[in-house]
Amino acid sequence: MNTNAHPLPKVTLGQYKDLPVTRRVRPVSEKAVELEIRNLARNNAPFRPVSDPAQRGCRVTLDFEGFMDGEPIPDSKMEKVTVLLGTGQLMPAAEEAVYGHCAGETFRFDFTYPEDFRVEELSGKTAQFEIHLHTVEQKTVLPPDDALAKSLGFDSLEALQNELRRRKQESHEANADRLARSALLDAAGANLIVDLPQDSLDLRTEAQMRDLEAKLKKSGITLEFYCEKSSTTPQELREGFRREAERQMRCMLAVRAIAEAENITVLNEEVDAEYARLSKQHDTPEEEIRKVISRDAIAAALTNLKVQQFLLDHANVTSVVEKE
Repeated sequence: MNTNAHPLPKVTLGQYKDLPVTRRVRPVSEKAVELEIRNLARNNAPFRPVSDPAQRGCRVTLDFEGFMDGEPIPDSKMEKVTVLLGTGQLMPAAEEAVYGHCAGETFRFDFTYPEDFRVEELSGKTAQFEIHLHTVEQKTVLPPDDALAKSLGFDSLEALQNELRRRKQESHEANADRLARSALLDAAGANLIVDLPQDSLDLRTEAQMRDLEAKLKKSGITLEFYCEKSSTTPQELREGFRREAERQMRCMLAVRAIAEAENITVLNEEVDAEYARLSKQHDTPEEEIRKVISRDAIAAALTNLKVQQFLLDHANVTSVVEKE
């Protein structure tokens, strides 16, 4: 939300410590662990040579060469190229030609170049391509046993299962904390004593309505049709956007006020560390991340996280393990 056009309103903090919150932790089911092991077995299955005909999903190693009027086409020859069928690594006509053939076979297929092909002397002409299949391999899914676990770096299947349980439990605990922190910030925002700028809320609400209508129009749907199918009205949508705009503004103001009251700050080193983390997470050079996200934006996001963690650390927490 853009608050630059209006000065921030004065706020008085209400209760933000000792707020009640329930952490709801999902259990780690044995079914989820079994499914994860099956996925690992499938994703890490080794390719092994087969005598069966090639089909989608097979890995093949082949020689490939094109001929025009019986003469080799320059630069068309490839030798012992390994490709995974069904991934677009081969041109469609070549891949279709490979299907149904076995390792050791040599075969040809015709291909007509498009009229606007980049090589003028080949445009619109029909060439013959020859393929020799050296190998056809298929994935062999390993059973969920000690051998699978050892191939993944674990001493036994039991050790692999225990590690998967630990990781899932850690993930579920982190998600429970995330939801609890968010709920606490909402509560602290709701407890603020503040006169919110109504014109800012109006602008945000109408912007959300325009965005929704634009998205619906792009999909060929009218707002009236959307409301009918959603059992709502434009006014109810507008009121919902208004409530959300108020919630967001209250949370933003609560973060600022609590950070100031509790002397919660973000160091330059923490901002730099966050840039490095984002760079690694998105596999994008850090300088590109810095062009897109300002230091102020990073600092604001980190402050928000710190305030939320402060609220959780000072909350009246009840942890509940949900049923499967």
